[in-house]
Amino acid sequence: MAIIGSIRKHSWIAVVLVGGAILAFIFQDLSKNRSSIPDMGKVNATTMTSQRFNELVTEMENNYKMQQQTTQIPSDVENQIREMVWEQFVDETLMEEQTTKLGLTVSAAELSDMYTGMFIHPAVRQSFTDPQTGRFDLQQVNYWIDNFDNLDTMRRMQWVELEKNVRRDREQQKYNSLISNGFYMPKAINEKIASYAAETSNVRVAALPYSSVADEEAAINDDDFKAYYDEHRAEFRVQEEMRELEFITFPVNPTPEDLNDIENDVKKVWEEFQTVPEDEIAFFVNAESDRSYDSSYMKATSFKAPFDEQIAAASAGSFLAPVMAGGEWMMAKVLSSAVRPDSLRASVVYILNSNAGGGITRSDDQAKHLADSVLALVNGNKMSFEQAVQQFSDDPQKGETMGDMNWQLDGGYGFLNEQIVNTPVGHSFLFTHPMGVGYFVVKVTDKTPANKKYRVALITREIVPSNNTNRAIYSEANRFAGQNRSIDAFDAAAREQNLQVRSARVNMMSDNMAGVPNARSIVQWAYNEDTKVGAVADQVYECDGMFVVVALKDVYKKGIATLDQMRPMIEQQVRLDKKAQVLMERANAAVKAGQDINSVAVALNVTVDTLEGVSFNDYNLQQFGMEPKVLAAVAATQSGLVGPVKGANGVYVVQVDGKVAREANVNEMNRMEQGLTIKSRYVSQVLRSIAKITDQRNKFF
Repeated sequence: MAIIGSIRKHSWIAVVLVGGAILAFIFQDLSKNRSSIPDMGKVNATTMTSQRFNELVTEMENNYKMQQQTTQIPSDVENQIREMVWEQFVDETLMEEQTTKLGLTVSAAELSDMYTGMFIHPAVRQSFTDPQTGRFDLQQVNYWIDNFDNLDTMRRMQWVELEKNVRRDREQQKYNSLISNGFYMPKAINEKIASYAAETSNVRVAALPYSSVADEEAAINDDDFKAYYDEHRAEFRVQEEMRELEFITFPVNPTPEDLNDIENDVKKVWEEFQTVPEDEIAFFVNAESDRSYDSSYMKATSFKAPFDEQIAAASAGSFLAPVMAGGEWMMAKVLSSAVRPDSLRASVVYILNSNAGGGITRSDDQAKHLADSVLALVNGNKMSFEQAVQQFSDDPQKGETMGDMNWQLDGGYGFLNEQIVNTPVGHSFLFTHPMGVGYFVVKVTDKTPANKKYRVALITREIVPSNNTNRAIYSEANRFAGQNRSIDAFDAAAREQNLQVRSARVNMMSDNMAGVPNARSIVQWAYNEDTKVGAVADQVYECDGMFVVVALKDVYKKGIATLDQMRPMIEQQVRLDKKAQVLMERANAAVKAGQDINSVAVALNVTVDTLEGVSFNDYNLQQFGMEPKVLAAVAATQSGLVGPVKGANGVYVVQVDGKVAREANVNEMNRMEQGLTIKSRYVSQVLRSIAKITDQRNKFF
C-alpha cells in the first residue's frame, strides 16, 4: 500500500516502482561488499555501522520530505540531518549506559499512563492533535493501540519509533532528577544568603575603569600569560578535536566585459523571443533560460519587481522587455490569465488495480466498475463520501484521514489539480490515473477565494562571470598557492600583496568556514592524516563564487588547549589583569592614606557616585554594569569603606553608608538551591568528556 503515499503527494508512481527495483539491485550488490565498508564510528563499546547510519539518515530525510511536501532536500539540510543522527546516537548510547548501570526502567503501567492516562507525554499529544482544531484525539490513540497488528508497515514503524522516544525521554527525566537531587545547599549558607538578599544598601562608589590605564602602562610578558593560563587552565578544555585554518579568498565577480557580453546576449534572445510561435514557447524557454519553463498560474506578486506590476497591467500575449533585477536579467511573455483559488482541498476514494501492488488482486475492469459504482452512490446521495472511503478505499490511512488530502496550494495536487480547480465545491468526479494503477473518486471539499493569476513564460539570465574570468581568477589563486608552500610564506606573501588572511576553527564535520559556505572539501583536507600543521593545500578550492587558498595553522586535540594555542584568545584578559594590578596598587595606597570615600576619590582623581537601594540580588551595579564581586562585598559589609575590589570592568572603592533591612525569606532563597539543578543540563557534555568516542564520518562525507 506504499503506493498510496506517493499518490497522495505527487505523481511519482513510476519513479517509485522503477526506482525501488533499481535500489533493491544496488543494495543486493552492496551487501556482498558490506564487510569492506568501515563503520561510521563508535561510542565506548557501541558501534554505529555505516549501513545503520544511512538507514537512520534516510528515515529522517523521508520525514523531512513529508513535512515540507518536497522531493528535494537542500544540501545544508542534508548535512544537518547527518549531524543530528550522529549526535542522537552519541547521546542515546551514553545515556543508555548510565540508565542500565543504575537500573532505571519505565514500567508498562508508566508507559500506558503517558499514552492514555492522566499525564500524556508531549510527543504523544503532538502526534495525535488535530492541527486544524488543536484538539487531542484520545480515541485515535486507543485505535492505534488496539489495532496495532492490523496497521500497515509504515504505521507500525512510526508507532514503535514514538514508543521508543517516549520511553527514552522518561528515562532521561529520571536520570536528570537523580542528578538534580544530588545538589544540596547547606542550611547555614542558605540562611546567610537569605539575610544578604533581605537588605539593600546606600553606597558611594569611586570607580577606576580599566580603560583609564594605557596599554603601554600595563605591558604584559610571558610570565603574565603563564600565570593567567595556569589559574584558568580548566576553562580551556577542548571538547572535540578542532582544526585552525588560515585562508585567503579570491572572489570571482563579473568584469565590465562580462557584463557587456551578457547584455548583448540578452538582447539577441529578446529579439528572437518575440518571434517564437506559442506552441514552441516552452521549448524556447527551456533552451534559453536559467530556469525551466513553468506553466503554473501564479499571482503577479509572485514575480520580482518591476515585473509584478507590469504583469498585473498586461493583457494576454503581451511581452515584457528585459530588465536587470536581483543579479539577473529577466524577460517574459504573459500567456494567459485566470481567476483561480490560492488553495484547494479534496478527499479521495482510492480504487486501485493489481498494477499498484500491495496485495491488490482486482483487474482494471473490476476497478473501473467499482469506481463507477462508488461515484454513482456518492452523487446519488445514497452514501456519504466518508462512508465510501471507509467501505471502498484502498488507502491504509483511511481510518485516520477519512480520505482527506488536506489543503494544497494551487498546483499542489499534480495531475488532479486542474480538474479540482474546475469542479465546484461539494461535487465529485472520477479520475483515471495516467500510470494505469487504478481510479480515484474525488470530492472537492473546499477552496479559498479566487484571485487573478497569470501564466507567464519567463526567461532569466543570471549575471555571472565568464569562463575567461573564472580561469583568470583561478590562475591567480593557483599561482599564490604554488609559490607559497608553508604557512610562514603564506602569511608573508599575503602581507606583501595586501591580501586579507582570515582564520577559522572547524570540527571534523563542519560544512562552512567564516564567510565561506560549502567548505566541506577544505575541512576534509584539514582532517586528512597526511596534512601537517603549517602545510598549504595543493588544491585551490572553489566555494560559491570564490576560490580559496588554505593553510593548516594548528590542531586542537581533545583535552586542555596549550598556552600557545590560547595566547591570542586570552591576551585581552591578561592585559586587563595587568591593568587591574596597576589600579589595585593605586587604590590600596589611597585607601591607606584616606579616611573616607571622598578623600580616597581626591587621591585617585575620580568623582564619587551615589547609589541607593543596592541589593545582593541585583544583576548589575546600576550604571557600572555586571559587578558580582562588588555586590557581594557590599552585602557582606554593614558600614564603612569596602575595597579596593577587582571587578569585571574596573577597580572599585565603596563606602557603605547604611542598610535598609526587611525580614529574611529563606523560602525565597530556595531558588538558589534549585538553580544548582541547571547543572543537570550539562550531563551530556560531562559524559562525552570521559567517553571514548571514535568518529569516522569524515571518511564518508
